[in-house]
Order: sequence, then C-alpha cells, then structure tokens
Amino acid sequence: MLLNVSDLTIQYGKNKQPTVQNVSFSLNSGEIMAIVGESGSGKTTVIRAILGCLPASGKVTAGKIIFENRDLLTYSNKDWLNLRGKNISMIFQDSGNMLNQILPIGRQFTEYLRVHDNLTEQEAYFFATEMLTRMNLPNPDNIMKSYPFELSGGMRQRVGIAMAMIFRPELLLADEPTSALDVTTQAQIVRELMSIPKSCGTAMIVVTHNIGVAAYMSDKIMVMSGGKAVEYGKTSDVINSPQAEYTKALLSSVPQIGGKRYV
Repeated sequence: MLLNVSDLTIQYGKNKQPTVQNVSFSLNSGEIMAIVGESGSGKTTVIRAILGCLPASGKVTAGKIIFENRDLLTYSNKDWLNLRGKNISMIFQDSGNMLNQILPIGRQFTEYLRVHDNLTEQEAYFFATEMLTRMNLPNPDNIMKSYPFELSGGMRQRVGIAMAMIFRPELLLADEPTSALDVTTQAQIVRELMSIPKSCGTAMIVVTHNIGVAAYMSDKIMVMSGGKAVEYGKTSDVINSPQAEYTKALLSSVPQIGGKRYV
C-alpha cells in the first residue's frame, strides 16, 4: 500500500469544530482516487495535509498519514524538502497563479529541476522541453521563453502538469485541475491525467466537484460533506449503489441528455 490515511482530523485557528473529521482512505500505486463534494466540504484541506502545506492556521489534530510506511506527520522541514516534488507532487487549480509572472517559464522550470536534482542548466533545459512535448504543448522552446501571462489557461495548466510530473512522483495530487478551463480543454487534460498512472505507475488523488469527471477518471471515490467522508469505495459501487443520501443527491443533480444521465 502506497498511502494510508486514518482518522484524519484537521482544525483551523481557534475553531472548536474541525474542518475535516475522521477521514480515512488508502491508495495503491497506479490507482486514481477522486474526492468529490461541494465547496467547503474539506476536499482541498485533505490533500494539502498530505503534502504538508496547510495554511499557517491549519493543523492536524488527530490521525495518521502513512506514505511508504512512514508517518508524514512526523516529518521535519528537511524531510518535506526532499519529499515534495520528487515523491509527492501537486497540480493546483490554476497553475498560472502558482507561477511567477515576471519570470519566463524556462527559468522557473530549470531552477525547479536543479533544486531537486544535480543537473547542469543545459540538462535541466533538455528535460523540461522534453516534458512539455509529452504534455502536447507545441513549440516547447517558445513556451520556455514565454511568461505565464502570455500563455492560455490550458497551456499554463499543461506546464503545471509537466512540472508536477517531471520526476515521476509516486503520488500526484490534483486540486480541481480542470475547473478553470473550457470544456474541450478539460477533456484533453483529463485524458492526459488518466494516462499518467498507466505510463508511470503514479497514484493520483483528484479533487473535483464534478461527480461525472470523478466517475470517468477514478478507481475509487470518496464523497465528502461537512468535513466528513459520507461515502467511500470502488467507483462502480459508489455510482451504481450509493448508500449516502448526499451521494444520491449529487448523482441526481447530473443533467440528463435525451433521457440518459452520463455518469
């Protein structure tokens, strides 16, 4: 088992009521799990806890996060520096906002590679352009010279995926990776994300409010509401035989086309 989260409870500031309460799930290498639920249900908080990047006021108050047989909650800053990027990576909702707007993509990408690996600038540039090509970005040399604001949303998102995948991490966390994109680009990004576990053996957790996307992409689904996991299991079981009323409501909200619901 690659990742085992048990009874995870997270609190923000002085709030007495936990934002996330007693959440448990597991993930094997090559599996995709989707976390679905409405805004504020705790989805992003869960994956931020796994990456050790909760906001300053956030803290894990109970539970364990076991990754490759080690409890991440015991990690020092040095341990996290060695782990992030290489072993666990994250794709943010809008990668364009996570990039430095006054530095070219190439400089940011090569610096990122050299921080985590002993590479020359020329080697880093080669690996970066190769990864951009794999993400179906045309003319990668031109992308490397461009600033983030010069690229479309879909192109910036592909740059974010390329940077997250460059070291072939064991675990990839994706926070609403397609919500800021148009429908056509969403479909392309979803297909590219789904190809990653098959080609690299990387496990993936995808946070989304779209249960249709979750059903299409994932092996497992965890449904969250009010900071709790109200349903968790194999995708086919959750979609075809939902037990929680909240899950049933989510499924019934999916629009029908010609009398058929595509989920």
